[in-house]
Amino acid sequence: MKYNEGYLYGKRELERNSDYTMSHKFIKEYLQLDDSIFSHHDNCYYLENYSHLEYRGGHRYLRPSKCSKFVLKQGHHLFYNYQWTYSYHGTNSKNIKSILQHGLKIPGTLAGEQIVRMEHGSTYGNGIYTSKIPLYSQLYAPVIRWNGKYFQTILMVRQRSDSIDVQEGEGTYTGKISANEMQYVCFDESSCILHALLVKVHDYDPMDSDGGEYRKISKILDNLK
Repeated sequence: MKYNEGYLYGKRELERNSDYTMSHKFIKEYLQLDDSIFSHHDNCYYLENYSHLEYRGGHRYLRPSKCSKFVLKQGHHLFYNYQWTYSYHGTNSKNIKSILQHGLKIPGTLAGEQIVRMEHGSTYGNGIYTSKIPLYSQLYAPVIRWNGKYFQTILMVRQRSDSIDVQEGEGTYTGKISANEMQYVCFDESSCILHALLVKVHDYDPMDSDGGEYRKISKILDNLK
């Protein structure tokens, strides 16, 4: 099915994918993350899955598209758990190392010796904000230009289903996605476990009006009307 292409996996297959190898290089050289925190045999590269819905823990979510997934050891115990759903949390790449070390924290609490600052407001309360829609979370991940490419970092989260407070998003494009499915708020840090680091590589700035990913998604949604 168009926009439901699945993913690539296996060491040989991934090493042939230039976006995956560039993402791995970005993790090691730009983010300076230790390889030992990842469970690399579960990594994959997501193809175009803009219409692929899955269900976990009583909630549906969209599978990511055009990005590399680096599975974290810290959340691997939930890998086959179908009671916890999936969600996404976009963030600035400069925050990744601290989040991987301390987990997702509620603003005002401590991450090590640093108080976590509120970055994007707290319309629905002071908590951890996630979304079941990767592209929505991607809006909160600033673009980093490095080695001639554009990178974004998004965290894939396993979230305890009964901890979810569903809130309306900031609007939808076509009405195909219900407004109350756009974002979650979680008030319990232990209910949001980091599953994987997603890295997106773009040839163009995704916000670019001509060649960027968001323009492409707009065209896909236009065709769904």
